[in-house]
Amino acid sequence: MGPRRILLIVLGILLAASLALPLGAQELPVPDSFIGCGIAQISSGEIESARQQALIDAQRKAVMAAVTGLLPFEAIEKHFVLLKTNFFDKPTTYIQSFKILHENTLFDTYQITIQALVQPDLLRKDLETKALGGSTQESLKVLLMIAEKGINTIEYIYWWSSPGTAARIPEIEMKLKEKCTEKGLTVIDPVQTIKALPSPAAAQTPEPDIDTLSRIGAQCNADIVIAGKAEMERSKGTEASSFSAFQCNFKTSTVSVKDRRIVISAASYGLGVNTDERTAYKNAIDKACGQMTEQIVDKLFILPLGSR
Repeated sequence: MGPRRILLIVLGILLAASLALPLGAQELPVPDSFIGCGIAQISSGEIESARQQALIDAQRKAVMAAVTGLLPFEAIEKHFVLLKTNFFDKPTTYIQSFKILHENTLFDTYQITIQALVQPDLLRKDLETKALGGSTQESLKVLLMIAEKGINTIEYIYWWSSPGTAARIPEIEMKLKEKCTEKGLTVIDPVQTIKALPSPAAAQTPEPDIDTLSRIGAQCNADIVIAGKAEMERSKGTEASSFSAFQCNFKTSTVSVKDRRIVISAASYGLGVNTDERTAYKNAIDKACGQMTEQIVDKLFILPLGSR
């Protein structure tokens, strides 16, 4: 599911929320007020906890509705990562007050609908300086930690095996950086920011544990760490053919540095075919990284990572 489809779904939900309220909850619109419909899962019978999460989600949706009234769809799509980081994940900054219009439980979910009074002047000002002004200082900061195993080798290449100026960045990590940057994420350069690891043992493994990943991410003020392994293989049966074919098998875990937990798990597969061996190899990596980036960024759009 691409970013455009996600945006259409979210905007559709916002519209449906305003039309589907119980009759007793519908009121005349108030200037600068917006409807937000939040939902949260009830786990282990914790209804009050689910209610608070649903309320936060409703506030987030109200701010999203306010932004859609100020920006064209194309601008929202282009700057979605920045908007999510600076606005949608910080709704209380822009909501002056709100009232609950409707709330109920449905199966294992808690649903709540609010009417929120938004501060339009502050919202417009911040949109100009933090999004439309092109500032990326508050965009999501990402540290990539990708280990790559090439053809006919059992060893993985990864930069944290020798951090600092001697670090060797795998080809697939460089391509993933390119894809993430295109999506509006700020990718941290480990060569310039990581001079030493929090534990020497981390250099010995292509798969550091979550605590180590979080500590390394914290060293360079990253919001998330995308860690993973990629294995390159020559497609069987092509050794004697007139073309070359390679496949890239790629798996990642996205770790929230603040929460010290995995928030996204993803896998992708890329097949590159060409008469030129090098081109086929690069095409496999490009396809795998393209799929991987789409999966991660799409999920980041709807994933609350907390205040940063």
